[in-house]
Amino acid sequence: MVISAILALALLGGQDAAPRPPDTLPDIVVQPLSDDAIGRFIGGITVPGEHGRFVGQVARWDHRLCVSVVGGASDVNAYLTEQIAANFRSLDIPHAAPGCAPTVAVVISTDADAFARTFARRNRNHMFSTRGEALTRFLGPSRPVRWRHLTRTDQRALPQSRLRVATTRAIQQTIIVVDAERAAAAPLDSLAAYLAFIALVDLPAEPSTGGQRTILSLFDESAAARPRALTRWDRAFIEALYRVTPDMMFGLQQAEIENWMRHNLTTTPRVPVSTGGDTP
Repeated sequence: MVISAILALALLGGQDAAPRPPDTLPDIVVQPLSDDAIGRFIGGITVPGEHGRFVGQVARWDHRLCVSVVGGASDVNAYLTEQIAANFRSLDIPHAAPGCAPTVAVVISTDADAFARTFARRNRNHMFSTRGEALTRFLGPSRPVRWRHLTRTDQRALPQSRLRVATTRAIQQTIIVVDAERAAAAPLDSLAAYLAFIALVDLPAEPSTGGQRTILSLFDESAAARPRALTRWDRAFIEALYRVTPDMMFGLQQAEIENWMRHNLTTTPRVPVSTGGDTP
């Protein structure tokens, strides 16, 4: 049964390289994030992991993604899977071929709270590393979408630069639980864009976007005009995240993301492939 497989977290997909190699950018100036809209946006949606900002690093996928959506009607599952993959492709992030072993499991549930409790109980050691704080964030409070990224830290050769460290941090597996009732008001194409962002970024439990126009405001009732697709800010951030130098410390990575994001926002945006949504 597919749900049983998800509960057991059979998410070990192929390890093909995912992100494209970074282009060149002027040297990074080592300084804190700017106290402006871009700096606050980055600061509100990036986390250094369990090692903290002085030792930790941002995490991203370093192998090919494979999404599996289950729990909804078959046509809804298929549509969301394709649209999430299409959002990945529009960002030049590849998705594995159909039939791949899933690395991102999206579960649509009519009782998301109960499913989350069952999943957490069966996968506590694997997905939460017995960390009570992460488990508490995942279990409550009730919300339209909740997620948990399993990350790993890889050891590397000692660097020749004081700006580099001997580790990198990557997302290995992801579980996303969608509350069928709470998320029902969102158009499917918008939900797919939201889920794509969630899958690609190791977000804090409660991201702070500084009031910017972003797909992360999809379920924010105070947002005057909620986007229906990834916005230019969303794309600029994700593209910057997937260009960041993987073996730098968290603060330096944030600075590099800021440089890339500013660069992305001041250049002519690429026309994304159609993902079924409105132009952001």
